[in-house]
Amino acid sequence: MQAQATVSGRVVDKETGKPLVGANVYLSGTTVGTATNLSGVYLIRPVPPGGYRLVVSRIGYATRITDLVIGPGESREINTELKPVVYQLPDIYVGDLNEKWEKNLQQFINHFVGETPWADSVEIINPEVLRFDKSWWGRLTAEALAPLQIENKALGYRITYHLKEFKYSGGRTRWDGEPLFTEMSAANSIQAAYWRENRKKAFFGSLRHFLLATLDDRLDKEGFIVSSMQEPAYGFASPKRTTTSADRLISEGDEPYLYKMNFFDRLEILYRNEEEDPGYVRWRKKRRGAANMQTSYLELNEHPVTVDSDGEIIQPYGATQLGYFSYIRLTHLTPRQYRPEGYPENDE
Repeated sequence: MQAQATVSGRVVDKETGKPLVGANVYLSGTTVGTATNLSGVYLIRPVPPGGYRLVVSRIGYATRITDLVIGPGESREINTELKPVVYQLPDIYVGDLNEKWEKNLQQFINHFVGETPWADSVEIINPEVLRFDKSWWGRLTAEALAPLQIENKALGYRITYHLKEFKYSGGRTRWDGEPLFTEMSAANSIQAAYWRENRKKAFFGSLRHFLLATLDDRLDKEGFIVSSMQEPAYGFASPKRTTTSADRLISEGDEPYLYKMNFFDRLEILYRNEEEDPGYVRWRKKRRGAANMQTSYLELNEHPVTVDSDGEIIQPYGATQLGYFSYIRLTHLTPRQYRPEGYPENDE
């Protein structure tokens, strides 16, 4: 087992230099976070080795995000200055929340939260902080004047989401943000079991599951069939598919806990342990890929991308997810350290 790392530091007001009490400090995509003490000091431990974004936020100040790559047993000190910002409360909480805003909100929810059967169980508690721009037909951009507070009652998580960017255009959605997960308290054992089962369903067949299986050279054991899709020279022909393996996709990185993933054609990723979701078939309007298998696609926008030992692609826009991966969206998002009980399964 790898030694855990430690991240600590001090948070101060950039203009006065005074310590900021109660600033929130967390590792994006995890349940790991804390708050600064009376001296503005914070301590986060244990931190598994990997690549993270450290988020520091406080009401009345601009959020500060720091890229962090940390190895086993390392102690990293990151001091942060936060710049004061002034929001007029009417701008944040009243605004022009008219019928047009409501329509834009629904479109945002469809593209950000998703349209899976679980989507109705996901609620943005403070949608009034969202502002939209739909100046061009077929496009939608959004910004949040405060962190989004989200409840996912299908998985049992509360999510504080610092939305950095959201753009929808040409049938593709692009967004970047920093989620902090907090586990909800189950009302009873039935609800707890429901959340455990749903989290398990969300993990298996996901991008993280695929990347972890690739890192461990367990694609076949974990139920994945992966092919490289070479586009034809002529538009009427079908893509040429060539089955590929983990050793062709992944190589060692600069550190023992970092890896390089590289490929140039689109990957087709079939997950044979799940039947194709009927909701996904309706969402796509026509079936593509192998029947009765969840079918996803992955394209790299950078060559190579870095993947850490948690199955996290470090570059925010390093890859584009298509197919089933893009269908599930926020509804199936779990903390990056989450693993179903007993994962990976024994080979025996």
